[in-house]
Amino acid sequence: MKKILQAAALVCCAGALTACSTTNVDKTNAKPVVLEGTSWMMQVPPEADCSVTPMLEFLPNNMVTGDLGCNRAHGSFQFDGTNILFDKVATTRKMCAPKYMALEDQMLKMMSGARTVKMTDKGLTFYDAQGQELMTMVPEMAGSCD
Repeated sequence: MKKILQAAALVCCAGALTACSTTNVDKTNAKPVVLEGTSWMMQVPPEADCSVTPMLEFLPNNMVTGDLGCNRAHGSFQFDGTNILFDKVATTRKMCAPKYMALEDQMLKMMSGARTVKMTDKGLTFYDAQGQELMTMVPEMAGSCD
């Protein structure tokens, strides 16, 4: 009986420590992220030569669509407010000039590697599984590639 009580006490202590460690998460900069009904575009420099700014539109029912620089994309995503996983993304398959394909490659790498997303002062920032920033997108606006 004494061993059972000791084991129970250890479990309680371990649970208390775990609970304490989860309360130390810095939530001061955390802003709620709502993706449904929003459109985000890649930040392109003013001198960028593109016809369509790479962008993603987050639709109802966890669907995503967008322009990648050359091709269009459509798929789904899982999102819990912080963690994100793009899934079943299909793209058209036309070839474009290398500069457009390079923009598309950046978008596809971000989508395949993104595991978390946060609203930052810079925009909507995507991070990989190791917490490395992959890309920050800004709200979509007309005329960014004119």
